Amino acid sequence: MAKIVILTGSPHNPGTSKQLADAFERGARESGNEIYRYDAGLQGSDAPHYLQLEKAPGMEVGIPDNDIVEKEVIPKLLDADIVVLVSSMYYFGINAQLKTVIDRFYDYNHELKDKKSVILISGYGSQEDMSAIKMHMKLLQDYMRWPSVGEVYADDSWNQTKLQKHVQEAYEIGKSIK
Repeated sequence: MAKIVILTGSPHNPGTSKQLADAFERGARESGNEIYRYDAGLQGSDAPHYLQLEKAPGMEVGIPDNDIVEKEVIPKLLDADIVVLVSSMYYFGINAQLKTVIDRFYDYNHELKDKKSVILISGYGSQEDMSAIKMHMKLLQDYMRWPSVGEVYADDSWNQTKLQKHVQEAYEIGKSIK
């Protein structure tokens, strides 16, 4: 049994990247894994990841005292065997909500090294359009020393037939983890 943390960023519910995440999670649960999922894009404005600081000279943002990423997500990440990053493609990169959570890894880089990873990305473009996001994810995996367990770059995800093939791929990757 593996401890898996799924981090999603899309605010679209339901959306194409959510379908990938749901399928992966279903497969991973069926294989008996322990799952923690954080949907950063669905948190809303009442749970910001950063706050604008008004009375802090030289500082523009700060982390709220009741921050869920610091109090809940990071401890789960530190304990995880596998990290799953799920995003829709926005202007050839991951969405801001997921990027904000990934940026918070910085203080824990050494403790987060050597986990395994899965990348699930959806986009309306072609595989060529996804080349920048693929490079970014590969560089992140290499930097964190996170060998890949699997990846799905769901191109043309507007096409329901094609999307369902990618959703099945995500399910199979989740199911293969034991």
